[in-house]
Amino acid sequence: MQDYVAHLAENLKRGYGLILTGGYGTMKTTLAVAVLRSHLDAGGNGLFLPMCSMMDNLFTMREMSREEWARYEKRIRSTPLLVLDDLGSEDTDKSWVRAKADSIITERYNKMLPIIVTTNLTQDELLNTYSGRIVDRLRNTSRCLTFGTGSQRRVMGGQA
Repeated sequence: MQDYVAHLAENLKRGYGLILTGGYGTMKTTLAVAVLRSHLDAGGNGLFLPMCSMMDNLFTMREMSREEWARYEKRIRSTPLLVLDDLGSEDTDKSWVRAKADSIITERYNKMLPIIVTTNLTQDELLNTYSGRIVDRLRNTSRCLTFGTGSQRRVMGGQA
């Protein structure tokens, strides 16, 4: 992770991202945000999107305003650094959701625009949820880091 951040500009220029996988509460999102923050602090542009929110926004905006929807989707597809948080948490039972994720990842892959993905899914679960082509594209352009520790979140009020 430190090596990725130390060479962040070069990694982004080459279209290299990260796949941060592991159980909930293992600091994946925190680390993804730290990388994005480093990029923003260096004057770059980027976008952080929880998958559930992104899909909800795309669905809602399309129904309300085609122009707003098109601008939002164009921003997702073209931002220099995209963080997709919690891949697999969206309603993947709906074919349009998988197709939209496939389309966005494919376009960014073809444009060599990096994606940082966080997910609680294992590699097998990713392959069973998304097309093998998409998982292969993410793996081809990303360093995969697996977090095996339990939740690092502190318990509020000292109670479990």
